[in-house]
Amino acid sequence: ADAKAAKERAEADATAKVAKVAREQEEAKHVEANAAAAQAKPAGTEPRQQVHADYELSRELVMKHVQDDYVMVTWANEHYLDFAISWMANLRRQGITGYLVGAMDDDMLKQLVSRNINCWRMNTGISKNDLGWGSKLFHQMGRAKINLILEFLNIAPEVTVVVSDIDTAWLRNPFPFFSRYPEADILTSSDQLKPTVRTEDLERYPEAGAAFNIGIMMFRPNSKVFVAEWIKQLEQPNVWDQNAFNDIAKKGSGPSDAKGVFPAFEGKLKMGVLPVSQFASGQVFFVQKKHEEFGLKPYVAHATFQYSGTPGKRHRMREFMLWEDPPSYFDHPKGFINLRVDIPHELLANASGQNLKFSLTATQTDSHFNLVNHQLLHIRAGIALAQLTGRVLIMPPIWCELDKYWSTLEYGSIPGSIFKRPFICPMDHVFEIENGWFPDRPYGFPEDQVGPKVEWREYSFLENPALPKSVSQSRLKVEVCPHGKLEGCNDGATPASMQGNSIHLRPGLNSDQILKALEAVSHHKILDFKHADRLWPKYSQEGGWFTDPAAHQRFVKRIQFMTSVACCLNMRPGWMWYDLQWDVPHTDRFGRRYESWHLKMGDTGDIRPPRVQRRRNRRQLLANVIDEGGAGHLVQQTPSLQRRLQGQSPF
Repeated sequence: ADAKAAKERAEADATAKVAKVAREQEEAKHVEANAAAAQAKPAGTEPRQQVHADYELSRELVMKHVQDDYVMVTWANEHYLDFAISWMANLRRQGITGYLVGAMDDDMLKQLVSRNINCWRMNTGISKNDLGWGSKLFHQMGRAKINLILEFLNIAPEVTVVVSDIDTAWLRNPFPFFSRYPEADILTSSDQLKPTVRTEDLERYPEAGAAFNIGIMMFRPNSKVFVAEWIKQLEQPNVWDQNAFNDIAKKGSGPSDAKGVFPAFEGKLKMGVLPVSQFASGQVFFVQKKHEEFGLKPYVAHATFQYSGTPGKRHRMREFMLWEDPPSYFDHPKGFINLRVDIPHELLANASGQNLKFSLTATQTDSHFNLVNHQLLHIRAGIALAQLTGRVLIMPPIWCELDKYWSTLEYGSIPGSIFKRPFICPMDHVFEIENGWFPDRPYGFPEDQVGPKVEWREYSFLENPALPKSVSQSRLKVEVCPHGKLEGCNDGATPASMQGNSIHLRPGLNSDQILKALEAVSHHKILDFKHADRLWPKYSQEGGWFTDPAAHQRFVKRIQFMTSVACCLNMRPGWMWYDLQWDVPHTDRFGRRYESWHLKMGDTGDIRPPRVQRRRNRRQLLANVIDEGGAGHLVQQTPSLQRRLQGQSPF
């Protein structure tokens, strides 16, 4: 009987081994098939095959993806698939193979497997949608993240865990930098805006005393007791994970040593603050550009300090060419509109920041609004052209004097930050990307109320190496003639004739005339418009641009909701709305009537009627530029100009 039982057990074991081998072979075929499908098909078209349980988190899975004793970890749900694709693409460019992406839902897991991205199954059950910063779901995700850190440290105690939020772009391999500090149990990024070091070293603590940011962290095995305490603190429902991290870490902390490492957590471990110029927040990287000022190569950019939700994060990355877009993004059946915006020297010189005070008054924002408003006239004309032609608008770089913040600015900046003005500000500083540009129904309005959707691209689009030659080399200049110099300029009665590699159009054309004039050049992918602001007739909210009055009103309603706010002055309310109709009598999105432009605070308040002389000066300065041989009074927006003004490149 014993021999028979032993034989049965042996046969069962053999059968189990055969079944295991079969499963492993099937899984290998499954992964290979998905990798081949990812190569053969555009992203998003892969079939969603069954993903096996072998993607559960395990020691074997972690050790498989360790690189130089490190593993970098992030996580996302299917809503953030494009973030995960870009995150992984940046890692691969830097030769980083030691990473894992946690799939928060099984649909995300299938997508990651199909693209051959190192991953594991989290299946948190939190949400498959946008988590929304500060929301209940956002905080649930944060708690899951911290439990995850401890799980990794327990599964593979000899491995150093690097935690990275998904809205980051890695530009260098950080593992060698971390290895310079073997005595540090935890290294963390920071919301510090003023660097305490100008070299590739840890910040000096407590001089770098701003909040530690838990979006980028490194944990060595000795940190487990800290993480356990962190988890315990978060058992209280109203505690924010980042606040708890800061409270625990800073309790009983001391000053940093010569290397930047300091005692933390009541002396139980050692920590360091990563250099903020190289492990950079959104404000330090995209606005201050401290890495360029210091001549340092950044390790990572984190899309924090931005103001248009998830779409705003994408656009920030695209502006700096850190986003992974499919080939279709770089072409369009109708082509593109590119705006060449000339800015008078005086506007740029007046926006140098020299006259900004610690606590700004509304009158001290004039130089900023004069500069931005001039550019809005060109952008308004470009939006109309894009809507009329169906082409994609390439946004120009927007020059600003004021930074943007959720609270009061000091000297026109977020408290603690110092940088040169004027500067190219991110699009989300001036425009409402999330609700005004991004959705098919901006603020819920359908196209029959706001006209066709306006597609757009970032200002660096034409410099992106991914742009195919079939697009970049199919380019035509469209010059809008000055008033009084109309000889050789097309009047829109017939298609425009080519003059070299350009066409010349008369100013003040309506929508039908513009379409007629562009008929002969519709095959060109890129139309470079110079002086687009004077192409249309004088703007009026009542009509004149679009020959169909209903189309004009739809356009008016759309542009009412595309701009965002400048924020904030030391008053309540402290924000001021940008306005694409600032130059003419109009009614804004809140039903407030303007006969002439002046600042109104918040959504209802009026700040002050401007003095007659100041209004006259502003109108004179911001009038459409008439090129009467006075090109010397203009500055073309080019990278070389930015280098002259800021001492740094826009990229």
